[in-house]
Amino acid sequence: MAGQVPNVCAGPFGALYDFYIERPRLMRAVGRTMWGIDASVIYAAMKPIGEAAPGAVIVDVPCGGGVAFRALRRDQDVRYLAADLDPKMLRRARRRAEKKGLHQVELLEADMVDLPFADGEVDLFLSFSGLHMIPDPERAVAEIGRCLKPGGKVVGTTFFSGGSRRARLIFKAGSYRGHALPPHRDRLLAWLEAAGLVEAQLGPEPGFTSFEAKKP
Repeated sequence: MAGQVPNVCAGPFGALYDFYIERPRLMRAVGRTMWGIDASVIYAAMKPIGEAAPGAVIVDVPCGGGVAFRALRRDQDVRYLAADLDPKMLRRARRRAEKKGLHQVELLEADMVDLPFADGEVDLFLSFSGLHMIPDPERAVAEIGRCLKPGGKVVGTTFFSGGSRRARLIFKAGSYRGHALPPHRDRLLAWLEAAGLVEAQLGPEPGFTSFEAKKP
């Protein structure tokens, strides 16, 4: 589904993103300049990765070039399943995992609206900057809820429709080429509830922020 539109993250833009996300000060500067956002919220959203219990199953979709690997320790005893629809992103993620010595990372090709995981299999689901990239984010949220174990948690980040004028113009221009528009904050809350998730929280930032919820 998402593969029908060219993935801009698989080209030079994605390579640049992989570079500056590893440099928080540069990340903040680029976020402010390009999008008019505080992009640093992504770092706090990654904190649960390092706090995962031994033996936990962590799923990272879309993993992109492995941006969340920065929060995973080499000696961390978890099963980390990193999935993306684009083989180019998976190759980039593989190189990053190897460079960081993260042997617990398993890579697989998968669509976030049709996940190859069993019901109740996942302890921690990561979805960084993915929901605003696809035409059916509601279905993706439903899939996340299905995969989570009772007591499991989803954390992530997304753009919202009520962002800065700069961000709205960028997304509007992208929509003419077939790219999705970001969801509204209230819709994401409704989707999380419909997926059976509770204690949903969104960060206060209007245009790009973190979100989390739990499976009761």
